[in-house]
Amino acid sequence: MHQVCRVGALLLLGSLGLFAQSDNAAISGVVKDPSGAVVNNAKVTVRNEDTSFERQATTNDSGFFTVPNISPGYYTVSVQAAGFKKASRTRNKLDAGLPLAVNFELAVGAVTEVVNVEANIAQLNTESAAVGKTVEQQQIQNLALNGRNPLFLAMLKPGVRRGSPMTGFSYGLDSGGFSINGGRSQDQLITFDGAVGVRTRANGTSVGTADADTVQEVQVLTANYSAEYGRSGGGQIRIVTRSGGKDFHGSFYEYFRNNALDANSWGNNVIGNRRPALRFNQFGYNLSGPVTIPGKFNKNREKLFFLFAQEYVRRRFVDTSSQRVPTALMRTGNFSELLAPSIYYNAPRIINDPQSGTPFPGNIIPTNRLSANGIAFLRTYPQPNGSFGNNNFFQQRGGWQNQRKDTYSVDYNPTQNQVFRFRGSVYTYTALDTFRGGFDYAITDWSRPNKTASLAHTWTLGPTMINEFLVAASNDVVKIGIDRTGERYLRSRSGINYPYIFPQRKEIFDKIPTIVIPNVGGIDGGPYPASSSGPIYNISNNFTKISGNHTFKFGGIWERSGQNDFDQINVSGVPGGTNNQNGRFEFNDVRPGGAPGTGTGLTNAALGLFSAYAEIGPRAYTPYRSHMFEYFGQDSWRVNQKLKFELGFRGTWMNGYAKSLWGNIAMFRPDKYNTAQAAVLDRATGNVLSGNRFNGVVIPGSSFPDAGKGRVAAIDGGQFNNLLDGGTPYAAPNQHNIVPRLGMAYSI
Repeated sequence: MHQVCRVGALLLLGSLGLFAQSDNAAISGVVKDPSGAVVNNAKVTVRNEDTSFERQATTNDSGFFTVPNISPGYYTVSVQAAGFKKASRTRNKLDAGLPLAVNFELAVGAVTEVVNVEANIAQLNTESAAVGKTVEQQQIQNLALNGRNPLFLAMLKPGVRRGSPMTGFSYGLDSGGFSINGGRSQDQLITFDGAVGVRTRANGTSVGTADADTVQEVQVLTANYSAEYGRSGGGQIRIVTRSGGKDFHGSFYEYFRNNALDANSWGNNVIGNRRPALRFNQFGYNLSGPVTIPGKFNKNREKLFFLFAQEYVRRRFVDTSSQRVPTALMRTGNFSELLAPSIYYNAPRIINDPQSGTPFPGNIIPTNRLSANGIAFLRTYPQPNGSFGNNNFFQQRGGWQNQRKDTYSVDYNPTQNQVFRFRGSVYTYTALDTFRGGFDYAITDWSRPNKTASLAHTWTLGPTMINEFLVAASNDVVKIGIDRTGERYLRSRSGINYPYIFPQRKEIFDKIPTIVIPNVGGIDGGPYPASSSGPIYNISNNFTKISGNHTFKFGGIWERSGQNDFDQINVSGVPGGTNNQNGRFEFNDVRPGGAPGTGTGLTNAALGLFSAYAEIGPRAYTPYRSHMFEYFGQDSWRVNQKLKFELGFRGTWMNGYAKSLWGNIAMFRPDKYNTAQAAVLDRATGNVLSGNRFNGVVIPGSSFPDAGKGRVAAIDGGQFNNLLDGGTPYAAPNQHNIVPRLGMAYSI
């Protein structure tokens, strides 16, 4: 058995860059005679069985040959030498990025005699120290695959696990969440035909999703890959699209799911509801073959090939939500129902007048004491419609998801020395969610038009020199709106009209706020509308030189990537803060700072006595940009027939996402921090009492004095009684302590 030793020096100066890499590989081997002596000057022909593309090589004095930089696929390898029968091995499978050894022992005889052997597909990789697994097209077609997403085939490789169990049905954008050999999921690299398939945000979704019917193979590299493949310490998942061939092929398919085939949920059985409606259809077609004009162009069907495929998903479903909402009496200020144990509290709750400290008679708040906006908050909740355990509201709502994948593949062999490969994919995803926070207000409306493309040119400059050039691009676009059907997102529908701290440039001025009240469901206005895109462009070039038993390979790659953000860094929201431009109110049972209250969050809401309020000001559009350059060199040195060394180095330079094209990104620089201007905080409220809150903050390339100073206001409701119904918009004269007209201090 061959022994493979690898000595490498891999220099990774950063871990945030991504790059395109070649999926090509090499076929090499040693040719011997029956006595075991090597055969030199033997002619070796490597022929692609699908496209008939050929490359030749000649064995050297060690009987060694190598044919580098050829695309993955099945190859026939033939050897001819004077005094020996011609030998041929068919069905040699070359995987992306993994070299293949095809050795021959020639039989004495005439060259006109041919010895044909079909290769054994299950071969041990003796040509590379890389640890990996390749899943072939036949396996992709035959395996039960969740959502027909080829990415999940990576879990067939030992050492690859998903961070959380896969419990759902996943057919859309997903980067897998894999941990490869214990590495973080953010450290893995996904490529689609050399184009980056991981978002610049790297937040768990991918740039597009491959069509399973067009995938030739899925390769998982987990360790010890050559210097040509860098950046990713955790592993790489490389998805390769198949080519068209000499013959025309086509297929049509459909997969479906239906609620008639499903069992009902336990919750629906409890309340006597039927199975939720579900319609799922996944269907498509693919066509491939040669591009030919009989008698005029490509008449032998060996030069130009195409593949085109489309896949569609149509999913229609119904979700359910069971929530606790205020009763009809509570919406009028009558909280007498709390005098007995209820679904809201296990024991009776007596509400106190915050002005006198004595109970309100009958737990009823006088009309003249009610907050107009506080009651409007309670009226925003839907009316109770029954008893469902500890909840009094139940709703079913339909949602939908549409998906379309277009896959393009073009291979052109103008001469035996040149190969062009183009791969492109256009992925569109649109969807409408069913609920946000349990209710159907400000429902998210999604649009994800994603694209990837790559163009590779392989040029055989001579018997021992090959150049490979690759251009690749990816763009992840996210457009997130809210459903405006029936205008249920409007705050004015229930009479909410409190003035904003930052009334300028609201994306939707009349959108509901976020409302948090103990023991009832939360109204969530959410962080949308928003949008972003993440372009990634790569240019790389590799040069291969064969010298004796050495195969030298050198290359470099330049990348420009970015994120065009018209979004919020925090889209989830935090206690005391907000993700909503239209504000977030908290009404707690106990108000902060010992401020007077009723003792119950629900009744505090009716009086407008909130515990905290936060609001986001105008949202910035920030076009981040980063550059990266990587270079490598490696030598695959066959010392003898049983010993091979793989030597290599790799270097990385990158500048990170530290600059915006518009100069509106701020960063902290320790060397710019002035201790004499240190900010002094009020430990009770978090407000800045003195000093410079922007001490040490710089804005690279900014020509705008206020760039990067995004406005977020947080009001501690314990400092005052009622701010909801002041009736006058708050003034925001600067970015420091702001004093509203009612005289209550708050800070941003």
